[in-house]
Amino acid sequence: MKFRYKIFLISFMFVTISINLIGIIIINNTYKTQINSKIENNIDKIKDIGNIVSFYNMSDINSNLFNKDDTYYEISNNENIIFTNLTFDKSGIEEKITPVENEIKAMISNEKIFVSTKINNYNIIIAEDIKEIYINRDEQIQFFIKVSMIFSFTIAFSLYVVIFLLTRRINKLDKALKQIQDGNYSTRVKNLGEDEIGNLATSFNQMATSICDNINEIQRVSENRKNFINDITHEIRTPITSIIGYSSLIKSGKVRDSKTIIEYNNMIYEEGNYLNLISQKLMDIVLLDNKTIELELVNISDILNKIIESKSKSSFDILFKSNIEKNINIQSDKVLLQSLIVNIINNSITACKDKEDKIIIIKLEKIDEKQVILEIRDNGIGMSEEQLKKVKEPFYTLNKSRNRKVSGMGLGLPLCVKICDVLNAEMNIKSKIGEETSVEINFKI
Repeated sequence: MKFRYKIFLISFMFVTISINLIGIIIINNTYKTQINSKIENNIDKIKDIGNIVSFYNMSDINSNLFNKDDTYYEISNNENIIFTNLTFDKSGIEEKITPVENEIKAMISNEKIFVSTKINNYNIIIAEDIKEIYINRDEQIQFFIKVSMIFSFTIAFSLYVVIFLLTRRINKLDKALKQIQDGNYSTRVKNLGEDEIGNLATSFNQMATSICDNINEIQRVSENRKNFINDITHEIRTPITSIIGYSSLIKSGKVRDSKTIIEYNNMIYEEGNYLNLISQKLMDIVLLDNKTIELELVNISDILNKIIESKSKSSFDILFKSNIEKNINIQSDKVLLQSLIVNIINNSITACKDKEDKIIIIKLEKIDEKQVILEIRDNGIGMSEEQLKKVKEPFYTLNKSRNRKVSGMGLGLPLCVKICDVLNAEMNIKSKIGEETSVEINFKI
């Protein structure tokens, strides 16, 4: 059963039962009030008669006194009936209304009120027909039934319209949920007001947006993994092909010249070494995804100065300009921090190879008690906006010729990104094609 029908039935039953109960209570109270009023009236009458017979002899009392209204009287002395105008048989209730000295009895039987008492040896019984009260009660009940039926139909129609209007918005949510279930994740619900249902619609739209974002992210990750596997396959296939080719030439005996054999052996060694480097880099990336590092206090100023000194000796054609604040300590891992800085400087060195004046600027400063900024800027070939978007992807190289001596294997920056995540740092890259590239790392203290 639909929710709107449940609400309708429950509300209709509650309202109908409440109205009927109220009507029954009102009719019963009216009936009891009328009955009590009649009883009180007849008690007053019998008291008046009692007062009369107390002061006068019954023979002196005019019998017309008892014929002024519709009340029935019976007055007797012992078993002698002095006066009566009863027109009905009271044998069925005679014992119940037998008068008692100085006590007033009252009862209802056969749509009549009976009141009795005994005063000065006079038995007094009065009765009044109250059939009209019963008729009025029956008429009120019949009238109420008719009114109740009309009112119930009116209430039923009004309830259905109101509930339909209220639940129509819930139906919109239900349809939207079914569309989401069918895979249409772009479905959204229009504004449904400021009440609870409106808030529910807002939450639904936020949920749908989150689902859509998560699905897009899953698709993006899936596509990246697919591309990653393709790149690994392509990157490994070339050195393996070279190794198999050179080794098969040596094995077959087609190459006998010692210099050529040495040259081929060197090629096999370089390709094998390259495969080893790829495996190490990939292993580092995988391990960093699943590794928890215990950070310690390290002096990044000293580490940076040592790296610059080492690189200056191995890359003598590059001018290193440094502005490094002394004794800056951060919570980090020394090995990972060195790997991070070395990878970025190596990328800067590679980017400057085609320049006549090769300059790399390294700046380290403590901004405040919460952050330290490291900037490494080169005057190399730079990158376009499209290249900046892809440069952090594994195996992406700026040199499309895939000359490893020029462009590297494309795993340096992805590794740097993983290291920054582990060290609670942020890396931002800015570049102008043909002019410069700046890598800024924000270490949070």
